[in-house]
Amino acid sequence: MATLPLSIVDDILLSGRAGRRSLNETSIQLDVWRAYAANPNAPVDLLLTPMDSIEASTIAKHLLAALADRSTEAYPREDDGRWRPARRIAPLEGIVAVRLTFIDFLITVVPSTGLDIHQAVRTLKDILGLPPLAQSELDVVPGPRSRISPARRVTFARLEDLKNRILGRLAPDLRTALLILLILAPEPTTASGTRSRAALDLDKLLDDLPRRAEPLIYRVSRNRHVHPMMASSVNTIKADAARRVFDISCRGVTWAVIDSGIDGAHPAFIDHAAGDLSIRVKKAYDFAELRLLVAYDAMALPQQRDYLAGMMMTKLGLREAEARSAVQRLWEAADNGRPYDWEVLSQLLQTRPDRLPTPRQGDRPIGHGTHVAGVLAADWRDGDDVFFQGVCPDLMLYDLRVIAETIEDTEFAVIGALEFVRWLNTRNRYMTIHGVNLSIGLVHDKADYACGRTPVCLACEATVDSGVVVVAAAGNWGTQKFVLDGGAVYDGYADASIADPGNAESVITVGSTHRDRPHEYGVSFFSSRGPTGDGRSKPDVVAPGERIDGPLPDLGYGRLDGTSMSAPHVSGVAALLMARNAELIGKPRDVKAVIVDTATDLKRERHFQGAGLVDALRALQTR
Repeated sequence: MATLPLSIVDDILLSGRAGRRSLNETSIQLDVWRAYAANPNAPVDLLLTPMDSIEASTIAKHLLAALADRSTEAYPREDDGRWRPARRIAPLEGIVAVRLTFIDFLITVVPSTGLDIHQAVRTLKDILGLPPLAQSELDVVPGPRSRISPARRVTFARLEDLKNRILGRLAPDLRTALLILLILAPEPTTASGTRSRAALDLDKLLDDLPRRAEPLIYRVSRNRHVHPMMASSVNTIKADAARRVFDISCRGVTWAVIDSGIDGAHPAFIDHAAGDLSIRVKKAYDFAELRLLVAYDAMALPQQRDYLAGMMMTKLGLREAEARSAVQRLWEAADNGRPYDWEVLSQLLQTRPDRLPTPRQGDRPIGHGTHVAGVLAADWRDGDDVFFQGVCPDLMLYDLRVIAETIEDTEFAVIGALEFVRWLNTRNRYMTIHGVNLSIGLVHDKADYACGRTPVCLACEATVDSGVVVVAAAGNWGTQKFVLDGGAVYDGYADASIADPGNAESVITVGSTHRDRPHEYGVSFFSSRGPTGDGRSKPDVVAPGERIDGPLPDLGYGRLDGTSMSAPHVSGVAALLMARNAELIGKPRDVKAVIVDTATDLKRERHFQGAGLVDALRALQTR
């Protein structure tokens, strides 16, 4: 297969009869095509969004059946001795994650988007002037004679010539088919640099391509990697004054930190009120493991169900019959399109809150989650000597780890963690988790998503609708490097640079300001600017994010910068509000309104500062 530069992919998919388009016509996002064109032999991790009336499990079943007889040799294996399914088909409520090679993607996913790729390739064949298929071939499958016809083979050069001559006159389906043929065609040059005569057999390809299928998939996007938002700040937002004036305890409020993990053994998280050295990180769950556990293509195998049962027996101390019954419930839920049995699944994901996984070099940001949790809720002291306190020193925490020991730091884990929070709050008459802090970000690609409607943004909206406050970092993409005419690079500011999930309407999106001189220095140079890509005002507020002190793993202490550090300041103010005003619990939009309405105007432009600097004292005085 050939590798194509991104410019050719864009030229093909964004061309049109009336000139270059801004949007790709297919339901397959532009960055998916770019990834396959750049390296067609490497699997790409995808998120498939079902049509409105289709269950995610239906797509998982379809993929499993369609791929059952296909080889998995092209899929890389981790060298850690642990078996994992090659494609990792994992459905959640509204998405299915799967990693696929280009050939598997072409055969299973593309036809399910409603694109009749078989017909499109056949039409291109006619346009190329190749001999038409016999009627029997059109109705059923190509016959043996067509497979050996040399006239029905096409080289990369000939496809490239077709692109150069008539690309703008081709319909969107045909342009997509042309891109597929260019990727599938043998490289145009040999290893010695001479022109290759190798050609793509279109009849063999038509043999393999399925006919048009019932549309199941509304959108195909990449499973994006998550970026942590790294940079005497509690006083700046008047949280110290608010605590003294109102004498607030947050022990009745619980916040989930969705991040790289909290070092619960750090003295900053001791529950001093309990008096027994217990910790305030109540529970920890490792969602980096979620996809491996629920992979549909793995659970379909008896040996994987045996593995899960053994894991339950070892980890949870269950008897074999109990473990096998629990695994069967997981499998039946997945197979019948029901939500996951989080009662079982959460036990498998649960891990020790006082122990972080051992990091491997370069694959995990060290200490990010511990620092974020510390800004929010640290209470590090020795007797009466207080060494460091966060905004809410007695707040209870849940540690939901999504950035763990592998490179699968993905949107899927974040969405799974949010789904788990919603489930957890349905188990009792009271809420278990009142708020969520997301000091993470995903770059919003304007060519691929409607702003604020990406899978992770929709998961945040659903979580807010369930009554949970969601606070998100605005992102650290406020400056970017721009390549000027002539190749010079200009390092300047970037408007409309808010990251996901900060683009979600109902979350509280937090930008960064100086840690103790916000009026003098204004908004941090790195803090992402609004508005959102679709014209809404963001960020909502700013909070300190420069040189922020906080605990680090293994008794550490240090400074970090970024809107990652700003977000927990605002999470703390939201927790203080709910601790003092129980009537705000379960009303995240009211909490957001109070925080935004009472912020202090820093006299900076709206798309830089939002409503201004969050003010804990004024927020509490308002209610």
